[in-house]
Amino acid sequence: MLDNRVTLEEFFSGKNIFVTGGTGFLGSVLIESLLTVSSNIGKIYVLVRDKNGSLAEKRIQRMLSKPLFKNHSQEAFKKIVPVVGELTAENLDFTPTVLHDITKNVNIIFHSAATIKFNSPLQIAIDINVLGTLRTIQLAKKIENLSAYVYLSTAFCNSNNRGLILEKVYPSHKDPYEMMKLSSTPDLLPDHSDSAGVKEIIGAHPNTYTFTKQLAENLIVKEMTGLPVAIIRPSVVYGTYEHPVEGWVGNANSGHLGFLAGYVKGVFRTMTGNPSSIIAIIPCDYVINSTLAMAWYVGTRNIAQPEVIHCTSNDEKNSITLKELCETFNRCAALHPCDKFLWKPHCQLRNSFRYTIFFYLFHILPAMIVWIPEKITGLGIRRMSVLDAMRVFDKGTKAFDYFMNQDFIYSVQNSLRIMSLMDEKDAERYCFDAARCDWSELISRCFKGLRLYYFKESAETTMKHRIIRKISEIGYYLGFFVIYACAYVFFYVVLRDHLISFAVASVILLFLIWL
Repeated sequence: MLDNRVTLEEFFSGKNIFVTGGTGFLGSVLIESLLTVSSNIGKIYVLVRDKNGSLAEKRIQRMLSKPLFKNHSQEAFKKIVPVVGELTAENLDFTPTVLHDITKNVNIIFHSAATIKFNSPLQIAIDINVLGTLRTIQLAKKIENLSAYVYLSTAFCNSNNRGLILEKVYPSHKDPYEMMKLSSTPDLLPDHSDSAGVKEIIGAHPNTYTFTKQLAENLIVKEMTGLPVAIIRPSVVYGTYEHPVEGWVGNANSGHLGFLAGYVKGVFRTMTGNPSSIIAIIPCDYVINSTLAMAWYVGTRNIAQPEVIHCTSNDEKNSITLKELCETFNRCAALHPCDKFLWKPHCQLRNSFRYTIFFYLFHILPAMIVWIPEKITGLGIRRMSVLDAMRVFDKGTKAFDYFMNQDFIYSVQNSLRIMSLMDEKDAERYCFDAARCDWSELISRCFKGLRLYYFKESAETTMKHRIIRKISEIGYYLGFFVIYACAYVFFYVVLRDHLISFAVASVILLFLIWL
């Protein structure tokens, strides 16, 4: 019997859950929230890829040892059951016993596993994002008592469209079944994600990620009409705003969190894009709040079509531009400096050749200075070298360039409507209205989280931090004087003319200030 008056706690009580992508950034916060939403929640089956059959339990234990789960007991951890499988395989490559257990007992599926790399090869993106979704759909159809199927999509899946993007599934220009068939014959697909062949296939999409996520949404509509299905579209996901801890950033190895990790250490010092572009960001816990709320919503109503919501900021309420975001980075970094950093954390927007010149002068060139000793001494062979890190950064920023130069306007009417239907206490605790988020506070908490959880540094900003920050600021400006003096001395030694040496050194100094 469906009852839309139940609270989230009542809805999840006794329910057994199946989660894909559970050991990732969003997935781990989701699992913690499932343990929190109801003390009577059933088992939480977590799909884990483990070819050797010996690492699944260790991966789960490693996840549960994180500060994210510090408020939960060992008794609660017993509810988390790792299940070894392969996302793209038939029946997810489960043993008959596991498959029977899941189809008999599971009530809710959260599908968040995906390749989130913008530049993934087309075959890999199709296999994981489309075929992987099909496998979870097939599993959902076998479940005897399915209450909800929730798919974590992305707000960028419709970035091939312009104007107001509504909370509905837009038809893809390619058929998802044809794409999966094409992917099963790799020789027919272009190898490189930026090749002309791939661009011809993905059309107006900027990359294989958005293309395949839109295909997956279309697949869900074709396969799951009439079933309790929800599609969540988060935008750029930052650290947690409030729950279960402030500023949780996970491994900080993807998207903007990866950039922030390099930025607070003074390594990444430039961004490119349209200063007035609206940057759609959202805290991680808001995404998870919306995920739980949508499971509750579709699980307590009869719905004819998959329910779609955007979980993001928008231009009507509480938006932030790229220029404002960059300024907020610099302001918050000054208030919350790390224990140690390479150079004064400061980021500036640059475009066109100005960005390129700065990148090679102040990113690649310093990286080369470190890379050469790495090669000579043999260090860096077993880890990513600083030069490689800079190349990854350059590739990553180019992947984001498209989104930094566009204004995407997302409707959140359906999202707000559903939130208004929640119990008052639930709506407060599981809020996902971005208008309630203070962006400056979010970024401050992310910086603190990077210090504490990622870099394992002190949690509080002390006088020592402020002194080190002040020294770095003095060093920043002193650096200009040193460069000027070195340039002057060099040209004087070469030319033996004070006036020309002064003029050339002054031009170099002015160029660096402009840059």
